[in-house]
Amino acid sequence: MSFVDSVSPFAEKLGTNYVPSEQEIKAIRDLLADPTEELARIKAEIDEMDAVIGQLKAKHASLKTVIDAHRALISPIRHTPEDVLREIFVACLPTTHNALIDPSEAPILLGGICRHWRAVAHSTPMLWSSIHIPIISIDDENPAFEGTVEVASKLEKFVEQWLKRSATCPLAVSVSGIYRIDSDGHPIHQLLDVSQRLRHLALEGEVTALLPLLRLGPDSLPLLQSIRVHSRGPVSFNADPDATNAFKIPSLAEVSLSILSVDPLSLPLKWSKLTRLTLQCYPSWTQNGQLEGGLDGVGALEVLRKCPNLLRCELRLTKRLDEDDTGLASNTSLITLPHMDTLILRGSLFHLPNWIPHLAVPKLRCLTVGEVYTNRLSTSPTPSLPYMKAEIDPDRFTASSLLELLESFPMISHLRLSSDAYSSDTIVVDDAFLESLSPPHNLCPALTHFTAGGRGVEFSDAAALAFVKARMVMPTPLQQFEVEFLTRLMQIDIMPELQSFSSSGLQATVKYRDSRWKFDPREALLEQSFWFDQ
Repeated sequence: MSFVDSVSPFAEKLGTNYVPSEQEIKAIRDLLADPTEELARIKAEIDEMDAVIGQLKAKHASLKTVIDAHRALISPIRHTPEDVLREIFVACLPTTHNALIDPSEAPILLGGICRHWRAVAHSTPMLWSSIHIPIISIDDENPAFEGTVEVASKLEKFVEQWLKRSATCPLAVSVSGIYRIDSDGHPIHQLLDVSQRLRHLALEGEVTALLPLLRLGPDSLPLLQSIRVHSRGPVSFNADPDATNAFKIPSLAEVSLSILSVDPLSLPLKWSKLTRLTLQCYPSWTQNGQLEGGLDGVGALEVLRKCPNLLRCELRLTKRLDEDDTGLASNTSLITLPHMDTLILRGSLFHLPNWIPHLAVPKLRCLTVGEVYTNRLSTSPTPSLPYMKAEIDPDRFTASSLLELLESFPMISHLRLSSDAYSSDTIVVDDAFLESLSPPHNLCPALTHFTAGGRGVEFSDAAALAFVKARMVMPTPLQQFEVEFLTRLMQIDIMPELQSFSSSGLQATVKYRDSRWKFDPREALLEQSFWFDQ
């Protein structure tokens, strides 16, 4: 019988805190003598086997290396025609942003595979027809910026090579962090040299640093189709009329502006040619104590009226009306937008006592009004025509005007009611509102997805259950029901009954939110840790 199979006289003491006597210690040592020798013998045998296995692994690795090297010679990618390889390379480019100056992404990554791929990549202008350039901040007096001068110099040379590789291709360029122009090789000057090829241009930084490009006119930017300007600090185009030359380009179809102190209606845009427009123009105080710039409800209507060919429009209302705040219902002349697919009206400075009956948008598929709450509630997919998706902040409406909106768009299939507002003066989405969405009322007959929660939404779970039951027997039943209740409104657990509709295709999610203040032991923890790290 081996030591492993035998019963030790100390078996009951093993795994305990028992302290053996001197006599027991000697007995244990005698007991372990033979097993220790056997353990050493087994270890020696294992070492011999490991040596053999090591030799086999080395031989396997060597043989595999040779086989893989030969297989590489006959791999299909080596025999791919260059024109096909170029198409593959172009398909590797990012689709949601311009190409990055990053060796881990295309197109730079493609040139690091082998000499042949590098030659093909560098001779494919389309690969280099887009670029995002982050400007490097330089401060010789700040130790944290040590070495940035050298990096900035290398960046300028790299951008120069990039633009040369693009040959004669139209360019899509985005530049961020433009606060000053430090040298003749600055990307702003490099873009001036290729301005004739700029098709899409996105600029972020101080307006004074952006002026060299904004002053270019139609002759210098003949291909420009889209421009995005995100400026820091107030802008005064009145003092420099040439600073708006870039907005006069006849080919300009897409514009996105986030700027201070500018009335967007004063810009010389070719409004009737615009197909996509985003305006976030914030007012600021002048030295005379007057509020300058921004966009109010009447201005928003005028913008829409000027742009009959818009497909997508996002407007942020940043200024109250001088007179009684009647929001977008101030002007009643007809606005027809026959092609519009998406309309987004954001901002907290407008209220809609009436929906806009003089707004004709027959192809609208996505409507967003207000600061829609998104942290906890899922975003529904965009439905296909003729159905539409509406994301509504109830704080922007009265109860009657919200019902008017829903009556205006009977093809709403995806409805989301939520708010980012900290508090609501009135509760618009309540039990009575849910009842109006149920038979015998004929409101939103195509509704299949309903989501509600956040501020301004306070209906009871009993009303929610009655709503679901009523909608599930309609010709077009609900497919998704996702709500968030206030804990204090909880009356019954409605999930069991909601789950009974799962066989009919309903996906139901119910969450509860406590609106009362709660003590948070981690409050401001990040700010405090900053001081301890110093």
